[in-house]
Amino acid sequence: MTKNNTYTLLDNVTHKDLRVITQYRAQFGDNMASVPVFATELANVSRHYPVLFYPEEASGSFVMTALLGLEKGENLFLNESLPEGYERIRAQAGWAADYVPAMVARGPFAIGLHENGTQVMVHVDENHPKISTTEGKPVFLPKGGNSDYLNRVASILNLIHSGVQVTKDMIAAWQALELLEPLNVNIDLVDGTKLSLGGHYAISEEKVAALGADELHSLHKDGYLQGLFLAMTSLSNLQTLVDLKNVRKQQELKAYAG
Repeated sequence: MTKNNTYTLLDNVTHKDLRVITQYRAQFGDNMASVPVFATELANVSRHYPVLFYPEEASGSFVMTALLGLEKGENLFLNESLPEGYERIRAQAGWAADYVPAMVARGPFAIGLHENGTQVMVHVDENHPKISTTEGKPVFLPKGGNSDYLNRVASILNLIHSGVQVTKDMIAAWQALELLEPLNVNIDLVDGTKLSLGGHYAISEEKVAALGADELHSLHKDGYLQGLFLAMTSLSNLQTLVDLKNVRKQQELKAYAG
């Protein structure tokens, strides 16, 4: 379910009864195959998701993304996509990993500039499908203070806000060294289905291995070297996506045979 975004400044009078459903489900718009991620969360993201780069023709740069599914509109980390028996990896409400990318975890909230154009304030999309007045976690306390949930959201929004520019700068440094290359992966699933993953770029292991001492030192000095290796090693998580997809296919085959 999707609705037009109508962000408005959050305040404890207008939104005193506001609640947010914090579960992750397709019906709440969480069934995306990829989501933008930031340098400020890369250490957590790279533990679970393949980190790829989607080209932006207009800017000539790339958007760093976490891959969540192998087909359009597919999020293999939603619990509803998993069969029974996988409860052991269900670390959060509706999400089968212990870290949810910030752009998903922020829910109906975003940071916006207010009044003088420089003051950063929390805004809320009042038409977001997770917004409620009867269920979910309260945004404000009865006397108007911030709830623990809102404080957590504020920290997530700060992570995004602080990560936007550093992510652009980091990718630009990698581009200058020509470390990104097109990624094309062919996948054979257990039911005979063949998938092709293309359109994204990834960090080239060969080009990283060929970097000289001065280039490595420059990346380290600017704080971009650790992120480079995190993004590169995250590609091993592609197998996790294939495994989750195959589990779903096996369950479909059993259901069809039964």
